Amino acid sequence: MYQTNTIYQNTPNLWKLPSWSYLETEISNVFRLSNEEKTKFLDKATAKLIATIPFEAGCYEPERTAIAHLSLYITELRGFSNDDKCVFNRLSFISTFDGGDSEIIEHGMNLLALIMIEGYKASQESDKKNGIYNPFNSGAWNYKQIKNELLYKINRISVPNLDNILREKPKMMW
Repeated sequence: MYQTNTIYQNTPNLWKLPSWSYLETEISNVFRLSNEEKTKFLDKATAKLIATIPFEAGCYEPERTAIAHLSLYITELRGFSNDDKCVFNRLSFISTFDGGDSEIIEHGMNLLALIMIEGYKASQESDKKNGIYNPFNSGAWNYKQIKNELLYKINRISVPNLDNILREKPKMMW
């Protein structure tokens, strides 16, 4: 594995980030997304961020990793999300990368965690009213503490191709 990653790092043009429409079309076809699901998927900075991290970090076979992680994300959108553990527990299944720059990967995962907590924060009242699980309502998570920790980590380095995704679609919802 180390040798392969060294080869990739010495030939950065080996893998280029495919167009978002290509990835969206592939995922839509494989998962037979409804029109509503396609709209949700297309409008999410989260999905674009998930797809971009392995390319930006210089991972081996970033397209395969992006598609695998997007598949897990779609599965989660369709299913469960009641996890009182650490904010990164829900992200653990999309945090496996073959090689790549660990600081860029960590930066991307911190951005995803920020999106997730902002989504929980935005839906806190409606979740409470509708009896939907929310770790802030359960008292398992402290919004201010987690957000401050994430912002501290995010601000340590700049990764424009990841950061710009959130600037393009500033509404942060998981």
